[in-house]
Amino acid sequence: MLVALLVAFFLGGPNASGAILTQDMLKSFEKFAQHEITDPDRAEAVLLEVKALQKELKQFDKMFAKSGKVLSKLYEDHDSGPASLQAQLDLMNEDWETTQSLALDHRFAIRDQMTKHEWNTVVAKTNE
Repeated sequence: MLVALLVAFFLGGPNASGAILTQDMLKSFEKFAQHEITDPDRAEAVLLEVKALQKELKQFDKMFAKSGKVLSKLYEDHDSGPASLQAQLDLMNEDWETTQSLALDHRFAIRDQMTKHEWNTVVAKTNE
């Protein structure tokens, strides 16, 4: 987990290393889901969950960028020691774990509103 954060940090951000979940992926998923789900109530429930997930991801991206700036300053500071860097990395790790937990909650809430066929179709189209 820490390695993933470091790779993302050094390569330019959370989506630079082939992140599992991106804003573009969520937009595609939303578009395909709204087309595939015929029941308006279920489509609305999925839309609300996707929007909430987009918001969580956006907040994480902001936190990640801030943490990256702090890490950059610590790396540049000749007087900073490993403890200060580790503390910042620990904070980043906690943020990542929290975001992943929320993302999983949204993912299962979305899936529960969709039939197996709808889910499989939308996921396949999103991953094309």
